[in-house]
Amino acid sequence: MGSLYALNCCRSIVLLFTIFWVVGCGPTGPQGAPRVGTVQVKGTVIVDGAPAGSLQVAAVAKGGAGAVPMNSTALTAGNGTFSLSTYESGDGVPPGDYTLTFVWGEMNLMNGQYSGDKLEGKYADAAKSEVTLTITAGVEPKDLGTIELSTQ
Repeated sequence: MGSLYALNCCRSIVLLFTIFWVVGCGPTGPQGAPRVGTVQVKGTVIVDGAPAGSLQVAAVAKGGAGAVPMNSTALTAGNGTFSLSTYESGDGVPPGDYTLTFVWGEMNLMNGQYSGDKLEGKYADAAKSEVTLTITAGVEPKDLGTIELSTQ
């Protein structure tokens, strides 16, 4: 009788743990808020006529971040291509109006930090950037084509 009680108790604990784990690991966004739908956004960055690898691209929401701030960013590949991410790699950007910022730093492999800017801050300020993006819910993936930047 005692071992049957212990077995049922153990099953109940496992069931409760599983329920808490499934509920806790559901699709949530920043700070546990529900995820907002996203639209895939890709493009290529060229600096002074050459592909810019390891350049950080960020979509900054116009008019502020809202109640739950979200960051949509990407790091360009060696050939300059990027795909913006909000929750997962390459998942895209939520609907809204954005300004794109660009920082061309370097990754320090020893400490894992990204720092510096070969563009000297020229495209790092959303208030000064001229590259904009508008995302509408339910549209097909968006290709921004080639974005040309200059160190001059």
